[in-house]
Amino acid sequence: MLRAVIAPLVVVATSGVASAFDLKVATWNLGWHVSKAEAADWIARCDAPFEEGPDGIWRPASTGTPGWALKWGRDARIEWAISARPPCDVYKDGSFDTVAVTTAAYDKRAVQIASIIKDGIDPDVIAFQEVSGAGAIREVLPGDDGDWNVCSFSGYKVQRLGFAWRKSLGDAVETCEPDDALSLPEVPDKDRVRPGLSLGLKVDGKLVRFLSVHLKSSCVSPLGAEGPDGRGALAGQDPACQVLQQQVAPLEAWIERKAAGAAAIVVLGDFNRNLPHEIAAGDQVRSDGSDPASPHPSGVKVASRIGEVDDGEPAAADLTLLEAHCPVTPDAEAACARLKTAKSRDDEAILRRWENLGCRNPIGLDHILVGSGVLSDGANKVPLGKRGRSLPADQNHLDPLLAVSDHCPLRAVVRF
Repeated sequence: MLRAVIAPLVVVATSGVASAFDLKVATWNLGWHVSKAEAADWIARCDAPFEEGPDGIWRPASTGTPGWALKWGRDARIEWAISARPPCDVYKDGSFDTVAVTTAAYDKRAVQIASIIKDGIDPDVIAFQEVSGAGAIREVLPGDDGDWNVCSFSGYKVQRLGFAWRKSLGDAVETCEPDDALSLPEVPDKDRVRPGLSLGLKVDGKLVRFLSVHLKSSCVSPLGAEGPDGRGALAGQDPACQVLQQQVAPLEAWIERKAAGAAAIVVLGDFNRNLPHEIAAGDQVRSDGSDPASPHPSGVKVASRIGEVDDGEPAAADLTLLEAHCPVTPDAEAACARLKTAKSRDDEAILRRWENLGCRNPIGLDHILVGSGVLSDGANKVPLGKRGRSLPADQNHLDPLLAVSDHCPLRAVVRF
């Protein structure tokens, strides 16, 4: 059963427990992050010209419009393997115009990411989303490569997941294992979404499993949804919400399977769903009102993903959602608190300012949940500051400035 979400936080403090083991965990979506070699190929392809054919599709050509200047998006009519490489409009300035990338700018971004990991996050275990693989992760880790173990996977699509953990924790006892069911293998390949990824480590002699997710986007909040088919209504008919609906059952099954036999589990990542808003909305979990701990009746819609997945059965999979704080400035912390129970463009704008969090997606998508037996005082958002913005090259700057990500990292100290 879900506990300890909305302030005041009621997770039990454990400072007097002598046998406790503190571990710093974090999650960070790096926003279409690829290795430097992959980036060089991507930049060359976006620098190259495209021409529009009679059928309205833009294709590479000897002359024409560079890829950076094309209109991208979900409905883009461009001959481009989006599953293999990022679109050309990943980086946008304050006016949402595409920023053309150079290899020098991409290299500088890698240095900045490493600095944030070292000085801002300082994790023992960190889960990444939207990375192309282990090589892309290694290039942005601070210090000597020998300080970290890294794992990811191949296949699926270029937006993969991965883990990095300090070698002082030892080798993985269960190496990175993707959960295929979460990627919805029954749908056409072009429509498949991302799998989950699990990692097993021995922490203080105990088997702890870390589960990273990056679920379907564009069905974020149940608050303020317009009618039963509103984009925020998980049980509605919006296509994105319907894909998310299909991920509920495999997500629950995966968590329950991985909780079995483990001393503890930590589930973290980009859920693309505002879980505190689900709780604030107070909607019944299932459209028919049935107990979420009972078998899921065929055709019954789920309105609360967290309510269905975290139903208290089995006990080993009982989860606590860590409350997220924004301890940067008083304005940031106040806006952060208000956004847990309401939607507010003004508060989101406050958090996006560089002096506060500085990221385009400041709060509500990334979460850390811990299983029974794991204690924490909550999670903190790590600010990006000016490193969260992109600026085009100009006469005074031959290379652009690239945002390190559109997400701010989320970190927590958990105690076993």
